[in-house]
Amino acid sequence: MESLHQPVPRCTPLVRCHENFVEQLGPQCKVYALAIVHHVLCACGQLLPYKNGDGSVLSARKIAKSCGSAVGDIPSPELFRKVASLMGMVATVKDYNDPAEMVALLESAFRAGRYVIVFVQMDRATNSYPASSDCHSQWLEHAIVVSGWSADTLARRTSEADKVDFETLFVTCFDRSGGKEDISLSNIYYSSCQVAEQRKSERFYKHLTIERHLPEPTVKDSWLGICDQFLIGDDACHWHDFDYRYQHYLKLHFNEQPDLHISFDPDALYHKAASGLIPEIITRESLVDGGSFRKKLAVVSLQAIDDCRQRCGRNRDAPHAIPAIET
Repeated sequence: MESLHQPVPRCTPLVRCHENFVEQLGPQCKVYALAIVHHVLCACGQLLPYKNGDGSVLSARKIAKSCGSAVGDIPSPELFRKVASLMGMVATVKDYNDPAEMVALLESAFRAGRYVIVFVQMDRATNSYPASSDCHSQWLEHAIVVSGWSADTLARRTSEADKVDFETLFVTCFDRSGGKEDISLSNIYYSSCQVAEQRKSERFYKHLTIERHLPEPTVKDSWLGICDQFLIGDDACHWHDFDYRYQHYLKLHFNEQPDLHISFDPDALYHKAASGLIPEIITRESLVDGGSFRKKLAVVSLQAIDDCRQRCGRNRDAPHAIPAIET
């Protein structure tokens, strides 16, 4: 497959680039993760996550949409690999059945100087950290870039023959703006077990205006639910999960204003918007292809990684390895 983007290998440590890595803007975590890896391996800003209003920019999200993605979302490992390839990278998606297999895959990837993307379910309350309970909903699925074992995990070993308890392992991850944080590997593993075994089709909507709409209280099938204060401002023009947001805000408004006649049928509301009866909102729907990221990780590298190493030597910021693990 011919790459849409030819990366220029870079073998120097990542420099955080605020201008290019703003907060993730919508349900495109896997595209965003691939863009971060590309940023680590190549020149800063060479391939942005988003086009930021510039139609001439070849963004990671634009590449995903060229592969058939609805809004830049990636619903299957097959599409994940395809998008990575068109970005000039190789993504090998691997399965694991237990913590020992997961650690072995990470150890192999880190020793080879590769970066890893893990797939987890986020905490329902904060949407900001891998969780292992009450997080089965598909909209909680998230992709996290792992750069290597944490400094503390490395410091605790005394020799290559030492054993390290799985529950005490931490990995260093990139956050949503290119910075770094350490996350417990056990949290990541148990959260990955909550990822949906069979993904379903997802529906998305986007406001074309940032004004707050207040339909008449007596109008049935009101779409007041998704026009909450939360969506005013910059968030108003980003894609959002239709079913979840609608159900959440409809319930919220119904509880706050029970006299409102608001439909709780997300299908009716979606089809109303999709048919053009709500001109301020446009909709899209992702395809169902049987994909699942449950208990999987992706090992990512440049297609030209060998050439990069020959020219630059071993990456000074390459991930580190640790000894055998006890689970």
